[in-house]
Amino acid sequence: MVSKRLALVVAFLLVVPGCSSSGVAATDLAPIVERDGVPFEGSAIPNEVLLYLAGYPVVVIGETHLIREQRDFTAALVEGLWAHGYRQMLLEWPHMADWIVSEYVVDGDFAPGGWNPPMWLYGDLLEEIRDFNRGLAQGERMEVRGIDINLDNYGGAEVFLESLGDLSRRLPSRGPLGPFLEQPYDTPEAQTAALGSLQAALTAERDRLIDSWGQPWYERVNEMVEIEQGSVPVRTKWDVDPDESARPRERLMKQLADARLAGYEYGSVVNVGGNHAQKKRLKGTNHEWLGDYLVNRSTAPSGPVISVVVVPASITTDYPTDLPDWAVSDSSPANELFRIIHESWPGRTVFLPFADPIFREGKVAMNFEDTIHIDSPQRFYDAAVLLPIAHRIPIP
Repeated sequence: MVSKRLALVVAFLLVVPGCSSSGVAATDLAPIVERDGVPFEGSAIPNEVLLYLAGYPVVVIGETHLIREQRDFTAALVEGLWAHGYRQMLLEWPHMADWIVSEYVVDGDFAPGGWNPPMWLYGDLLEEIRDFNRGLAQGERMEVRGIDINLDNYGGAEVFLESLGDLSRRLPSRGPLGPFLEQPYDTPEAQTAALGSLQAALTAERDRLIDSWGQPWYERVNEMVEIEQGSVPVRTKWDVDPDESARPRERLMKQLADARLAGYEYGSVVNVGGNHAQKKRLKGTNHEWLGDYLVNRSTAPSGPVISVVVVPASITTDYPTDLPDWAVSDSSPANELFRIIHESWPGRTVFLPFADPIFREGKVAMNFEDTIHIDSPQRFYDAAVLLPIAHRIPIP
């Protein structure tokens, strides 16, 4: 009984606000935070921060999903880094609609007329990038490409068919897409068979289709089929074994990121969830995440990659919901990193590089998603951005 009581006391000290936890003391951490942190108002990113990030040809942003202020920050970052030669954003966006979003943000010839991306799926961010692009010459515009697979929470098989059907109607001829879209596509077995037949037809008719569609669109359709083929087994396992199905998802995301980054002469921003941006396995499933791969193993980037996590100091909701409001100061011990940042500059957005040796030690308390981790921040991310307040975006 004594050991159980001791465990309860330790757990209590780790989560109760104001109580000290194990790890670096607040008195040791606060001076470093105050020295190295860069506070700023709203999403107007200081040139000091842009210059710091511009030293890396690839900037990976690990976001907190469905946060309005996150989108504002990302839009400001993309526009600020554009002046430093960045021309591409890779987004955790379903690959089946990659062609739609890439055409939308540059008002391309294939852009769907009257279509607007849904708000919950980066609609506000994409609209701001499109508006920014409208003031630029065609060759200078910021591209956006989707690097996620086709999951059910994006609409799965049904939306894949809608997207491919919409694209087929914009091509000079439908070719083998016409018969494919008329086949049954209601089970994983039917999907696998239909995709295999389509891929064979695309290969057999390659020269004719390139003449009709052009090389870029032929390659895009091929890639859509390839990623959908990889998405089918992931969708099948997602609710049964999320950990195991996350591995092939991450593998396809790495493949798409490499394809977009290899030989790319400009800088790129990669905007994905905080888990995907990890350099190591702080939280989530136990596999190599995209950030880990890009920072440590990928040969596609033209230089070093930096991983930056964006976290809110508080979250609130301005629509009816059962989700509670949350604040880091109410759920963290006094020596927790994000609480210290927030209390050093209340009401300000803060950029903090994890350059000091103290961040290499595995003794820093960090509150991620209301869970306290005692570990090394630098092991997982290279820097952090703390948003003072965040408003949830509703999912319809």
